[in-house]
Amino acid sequence: MDISAIMVHVDASQSVEARLCHAVALAGSFNATLIGLLSLSADEPAWVYRTADGRRERQAYEPDLGAACEAAREAFDIATEAATFAVDWRVGEGAPTDAIQCEGRLADLLIVGQPDRLNTDSEVARHFVETAILSSGRPVLVIPQGPLPDASTFPYSSIVVAWNGTRESARALHDALPLLKRATQVDVVSCIPPHARRKAELSPPAYAANWLARHGVHASMVEMVLERSADIGESLLAIAGQRRADLLVCGAYGRGLLREELLGGVTDTVLRHATIPTLFSY
Repeated sequence: MDISAIMVHVDASQSVEARLCHAVALAGSFNATLIGLLSLSADEPAWVYRTADGRRERQAYEPDLGAACEAAREAFDIATEAATFAVDWRVGEGAPTDAIQCEGRLADLLIVGQPDRLNTDSEVARHFVETAILSSGRPVLVIPQGPLPDASTFPYSSIVVAWNGTRESARALHDALPLLKRATQVDVVSCIPPHARRKAELSPPAYAANWLARHGVHASMVEMVLERSADIGESLLAIAGQRRADLLVCGAYGRGLLREELLGGVTDTVLRHATIPTLFSY
């Protein structure tokens, strides 16, 4: 499988430049169609639900997103003005969390920005990224705000893959294969907590390395020693830093009936605190 279509969520935030730079670099590397998705929202303030006439107040509260939409489109046009690959632009229908699920299925890879809980002025809908990861059916590349890659080359020469023998980690490995084939260094990190070691023996890290080898990817094995499950997320990020990785690949885990809104502890830690791009698969 190769990557033929990439969809990037575009907004008017400060982090959109890094997101678009990664998207352009990947689209150029794969000669893939790059689709910009505009789907913004503004959360209603809490006072809307505390008024005597809640319906009237909700109708009166109609945030003007026009300027943000124009800024997002301009950012996308500037980023792709010298593109040698096909470019498309789509405006999501309905709620953004619905749009990323439905529109996202047009692409092989989704690119979104890292959630920023401290940014109260964000036009990105609440739980937008979590919904993309758990409900789109596509691998999701989350880009933090950080150094911009060279848009003319493949941006991920060193990749760390998290492996614990589960369905989610196997899916992530499979979905990342087009990227792994272009990397010069791949490390498979065994991140199995003590309580899951016996079960993990049924699908050891060597399985991941063997599967990659059959696809022409040489991977080194790194065993992560864990005393507690709570250490996994932070330890993964630390190892990615030690290996000077450009990209972290890992399976995503949801919990409970509200899995569109609630990610597992490890997934949430990596999502919120990663300083390098992370590819999530569910």
